[in-house]
Amino acid sequence: MNISVPVDPLEWHISQDTARSIVAWLANTIGAAESVLRVAATGHDKRLFFKVALHAISFGTVGVRIMLVLPLYVS
Repeated sequence: MNISVPVDPLEWHISQDTARSIVAWLANTIGAAESVLRVAATGHDKRLFFKVALHAISFGTVGVRIMLVLPLYVS
């Protein structure tokens, strides 16, 4: 059975309050990340510095592996 539901992106609507709460959440998340990275970059908190460095290395390693394996599945 093949059921298709037409979805028109022009008909998607969210309320102004919902839009404001999404933007506020995004701004708070970016602000918190910026604050953590600023403290880590100063080097005063060694434990935080190493946690951020370890996560950056981990994300980089995972990203490189994905970029090397992804073409095998696409072709």
